[in-house]
Amino acid sequence: MAGIGVFAFILILLREVMEHPMWDETGEAPTTLEFANALFNDWSVAVVVLGGLLAMAMIGASYLVRDERLINLLWDMGGEEE
Repeated sequence: MAGIGVFAFILILLREVMEHPMWDETGEAPTTLEFANALFNDWSVAVVVLGGLLAMAMIGASYLVRDERLINLLWDMGGEEE
């Protein structure tokens, strides 16, 4: 459910960036350079927030895959189960 929410947030964010009035009035999509300048100059707060969300997701994923069963902890430490 959270993945769908993050995906929807990214789609909404991209749509808002592309439809912003700072682009040409011709209605054409921006070039790669214009898009990069917009992301890192005009939309820097959104990029930082998105980066923080992605960092929290990676930390949470690494915590969830840890295996803390006794047999695995003992094997990691080189001991044997008594």
